[in-house]
Amino acid sequence: MTKGKEKTDTKKTVGLLAFMNIKTDFGFKKTFGDKTLLTAFLDVILNREIADIEYLQTEQLGYIKENRKAVYDVYCTGVTGERFIVEMQASPQPYFMERILFYMAYPVISQAPKGKVTGKNSKGEEVKVPWDYSISGVYMICILDSIIFPEEKAKEIVIERMQIVRQEASETATGKWGVITIELPKFDKTEDELKTDIDKWLYSIKNMEKLSECPKNFNEGIFRELYEKSKVNNLTKREMKTYGKSIWEYDDVILGMRRSRDEGREEGIKEGISKLVRNCYKNGMS
Repeated sequence: MTKGKEKTDTKKTVGLLAFMNIKTDFGFKKTFGDKTLLTAFLDVILNREIADIEYLQTEQLGYIKENRKAVYDVYCTGVTGERFIVEMQASPQPYFMERILFYMAYPVISQAPKGKVTGKNSKGEEVKVPWDYSISGVYMICILDSIIFPEEKAKEIVIERMQIVRQEASETATGKWGVITIELPKFDKTEDELKTDIDKWLYSIKNMEKLSECPKNFNEGIFRELYEKSKVNNLTKREMKTYGKSIWEYDDVILGMRRSRDEGREEGIKEGISKLVRNCYKNGMS
C-alpha cells in the first residue's frame, strides 16, 4: 500500500470515529491543554487537591547555547510553585529512567536565582542574602503505551510511584521530587470493572478512540466533560488535518513496535530450532 493510499484511508477512518485517540500527540495536548481536565487528572493521580495551574513554556533550553533542550508535552505550575510535567510516550525509549532525570533537571535548575539575592537588614540597608536551595516540588507523570518494567514481580503493577528515599531507614528523603509511570498495556479492566476515578481515566486514555459512545457510568462530572471535548466532530477543519497527521505518526510507531516484536519472535524460533538440531546431532541422531 502506498503512503498516499494509507493517508486517504486514515482520513476516512478518522471521520468515522466518535472520539479522539488521546495517545496521539494532538489528542494528548488537546485534552490536557484544557486546564479543567488537566487539574482533575493531576488531583486523582497525585492524590491531592490542586487549586489551580498555570501552563509554562514546554521547551526548556540549557544555560548555554550548546546544551540540549527538553521539550515537554505538558508543563505547568501550581499556585504554590510546584512544577508538573505530563508526558505521553507511545514507544519504548532507551535509557528511559535517565531521560526522566534529564527532563526533571530543568524545572529544578530553573528555580535557582539568576543573580544575587538581596534583602534588607534592621537598618533598612540592602544586603546580599545567601540562597538556601529551598525549591518547590517537581513531579513528572509518564503515560506509556508500552511496558518498561516487564519483570515478573511488576507484571500487574500499572501505576508505579518513585521518590528519593533513605534506603536503610525506609524513609522519604524529600517529598519535592516524584515520578509516576502509568503502563497502559497492563491496564486490562473492562467497563464493568471500573470502580475508581483513576480506573475511569486510564480506561478512557487507553480505549476512547475505540468507543462509539460515552460509557454509561461516565455521564456526569469531569468525565462527561472529557468525552464531550474529545468528540472528533467538534474539531475544526484545521484541527482535523493536524489530528489526521498525528494519527499517521502514532500508527507508524505502533506498526514499528509490532514489526520489531514479530522479528524478535521469528529470530527466537529460528534460534530454538538451531539449538534443537545441534543437541540432536550431539546425541548421535541423524
